[in-house]
This record gives sequence, C-alpha cells and structure tokens, in this order.
Amino acid sequence: MKVVSAPAVGKFQWRALELTGICIIVFILSQIFPDFFYGNFVLSRSSVLFQPWTIVTHIFMHADFTHLYFNMFALAVFGSLFEKQAGSRNLLIVFFMGGLASAAADLVFYQSSLGASGAIFAVLGCFAIFRPRSVVWVLGVPMYVLAAFFIWITLDLIGFFSPDNIAHGAHLAGMAYGAIYGLWLRKLHPEQKKEREKPALTEKDLEEWEKRYMGK
Repeated sequence: MKVVSAPAVGKFQWRALELTGICIIVFILSQIFPDFFYGNFVLSRSSVLFQPWTIVTHIFMHADFTHLYFNMFALAVFGSLFEKQAGSRNLLIVFFMGGLASAAADLVFYQSSLGASGAIFAVLGCFAIFRPRSVVWVLGVPMYVLAAFFIWITLDLIGFFSPDNIAHGAHLAGMAYGAIYGLWLRKLHPEQKKEREKPALTEKDLEEWEKRYMGK
C-alpha cells in the first residue's frame, strides 16, 4: 500500500462534492431510465460474472430518494472534512477501495446491493484513525470522529445480527478497510502535537518585578 502525496491540510478541495454530484446525476438518470440502470449497474451475485463492472457502478446507484439523501449528506460532510485533512488522492483511494471491499462483503452475504454507504463508511473509518480528535456532528451531537466510528460499528454489528434491508456487512467491511488504511496514513503523516504556549510571565519574572517595584 503506497501513498504518494502528502495531505493538503487546511485546504478545501472538491472531490467529495464531485462524487456527491455524480451520484445525484446517476440517480436522476436511473429514475428516467430505470430498466436500463437497475438492470445493468446494480451488483448481483447471480450476474456479476457477466457484468463485472457492477462491482464499481453499484456504488453510484441508489434505491430511492431517502437512500440517496442520507448517503450524500454523509459523503459531502465526512468526505469534505477528511479530504481537507488527507487530500483528494487519499479520499479517492479510500472511497473506491472501500467500495470494492464492501462489494466483496455484499457478494458473500447478500444476493444484490447498491449504494455508496460502504465506500462512505470506509472514509469514516479512515478519518477516525487518521485524525481521531476531529469533531463531527452525529445524530445531532458533536463528538470526536473516533467516537462516531465506534457508534456506527456498534449499530452495524447489531444490524448484522438482526437482519433488515440494510447491508450492514458491507458497512463493516468498508470501515475495516478504512481503518487499516488510516493506520498506514497516520504512520506516514503523524498528527503534529501542538506545543504548549509559554506563560507571559514566569515565576522568576514575577520575583524580579516584586523586588524592583514592591521593595521586597
């Protein structure tokens, strides 16, 4: 695993929002031409050998507006925050490789799947390990991104063992990949520790001031 570029810390970049825009455009087109898009770009265990591109294209597909809204909100927020800390190259690597990791889990646990959530959870997992003390809002509460990471792991573990219509296994696979990449990224670009500011007056300065002006 190799990361070439150093993170562009503090500089806002646009790849997360561009990915969000692509997903929105694909969703609009899928509503206009549903048979074509849902028939050719959704990941399915029964057809993946004949449609291998769906391993990637399913990331940009969404079932309905609610599915799209929550995924795009998370991608725009977490993706932009992570991109600001780690740079566009690392965001794209984590997003797409996390999407592939979640696709592998999808093929093991589910008949078919679609959506960017596995890739987004990879970004969240990487962000949580790379810069764990970054503050994000989750469920209306500000918290460290590392705390958010463990909350989502817990929710997905519960969901995995209490099956519903959500691919919790894919979420967990994405987060696992993101966390591993985050460890590597953190090793290459460790967080800079802030030096404590020196006090304006030291104890020695105070003693000298008292002797000079207070006659002590």
